[in-house]
Amino acid sequence: MGKMVFDRRFPTGCDSSQAAGSSQRRAAPDLEAPGNSRFAKIRFACYKNCVKPSSAASLRRQAAGAGRRRTRGFTLIELLVVIAIIAILAALLLPALSKAKAKAYQVQCLGNLRQLAIAAQLYADDNAGHLVQNGLIDGPTVPLGTKLWVIGGEHLYPSFFTNRDYLLNPDFALFADYLKSTGVYKCPSDREEPAWLGVPHPKLRSYALNCFFNWQTPQDSVFGNSRVTFRKQADLARYDASKFFTFIDGAPLNVCQPAFFLYVGDSGWFYHRPSVEHNNSGTLAFADGHVEAKRWRDGDTIAAAKNGGTGGDGGHFTFVSPSNPDLLWLKEHASPEPPAP
Repeated sequence: MGKMVFDRRFPTGCDSSQAAGSSQRRAAPDLEAPGNSRFAKIRFACYKNCVKPSSAASLRRQAAGAGRRRTRGFTLIELLVVIAIIAILAALLLPALSKAKAKAYQVQCLGNLRQLAIAAQLYADDNAGHLVQNGLIDGPTVPLGTKLWVIGGEHLYPSFFTNRDYLLNPDFALFADYLKSTGVYKCPSDREEPAWLGVPHPKLRSYALNCFFNWQTPQDSVFGNSRVTFRKQADLARYDASKFFTFIDGAPLNVCQPAFFLYVGDSGWFYHRPSVEHNNSGTLAFADGHVEAKRWRDGDTIAAAKNGGTGGDGGHFTFVSPSNPDLLWLKEHASPEPPAP
């Protein structure tokens, strides 16, 4: 078998530069490899002439450097850019989310009013067409046998705001047979509580019933005969029932009695005010059973709705211009003038 001779200057698997780098080493004789061991000899020759002793450590350092480059973190500028992008996205999205939440609250409030309107219709059906009794309790205690759609009174008697029995007990509330939860009486946007003499009293009810719908007590009504008082469904038959509101969402710090007081003279007295918690809008139910949202237009209305009075008395002695468009709208949709004799 012939011999395989390897040139030490240009060994197999090495380029000329590598070979040149090995010229300073001790010259190695030509290697002869028997046929049955030529691969071992080839590997030995390549290692001897090409691989420097320090190359393995160099490779390890290169690999470690590449690993460090692959695991490099954010720079400060990159981190600030990411934070700025997140802040911009939040600024764009949060107003939309806030509006969506407010709209959801308004829809829930309209649903509550719809349930009150249904309860009023059921009561009339069960009582020969008589509308549910409305009014207020004039004093700290409920007179024996007195029932209204719900019980309520003035701000200086906090139990009228907090007593569940005045909403759910049939001995007091005429709606107790139809509505079994206090939640239906509270607007989800109503987050302000009356604070009589500095002491807050979390209330259970946000809604009131138009005072011209079957006012009963006290009997010496202060509303006179300038407008019609509806007592039976038949009284509504001669008018457009869809025009007159029944239940209304009251201003959180102003609502008190079960009735929504509305003075229809020219004084501009805004005794009870509507809520403006739904983005300066309120919600109402009407005598035909439908519900709707109403946007209030006048700045004095908005300010009056937020007036809780200096002593937590509801700010009832609040006056606005007699030409206030919101007050005029409420008067027009509260009750008609009586027919001419």
